[in-house]
Amino acid sequence: MIEKNELLKRIKGVEQSEESVIAIYSNHIQNVLRYSTLSEDVQFKVLDMLQKLDADIQNHKSMTKQLIESIIKNGKDVY
Repeated sequence: MIEKNELLKRIKGVEQSEESVIAIYSNHIQNVLRYSTLSEDVQFKVLDMLQKLDADIQNHKSMTKQLIESIIKNGKDVY
């Protein structure tokens, strides 16, 4: 069991970690692609995957925000 405030704190911490890691990962891959000898087709595919990852991140942020709002509105203090 976990108290509401602790649960919210952990969810927000995970969300911040995810954003940081994905940003670092994405920047690193883009920098590597600039200096790579991969074909343009392969580079395009990698960049396309990064764009999809960014869209997934935005969806996940939205779901996380809804989860946080739901927990805040809920009268329960222990989960």
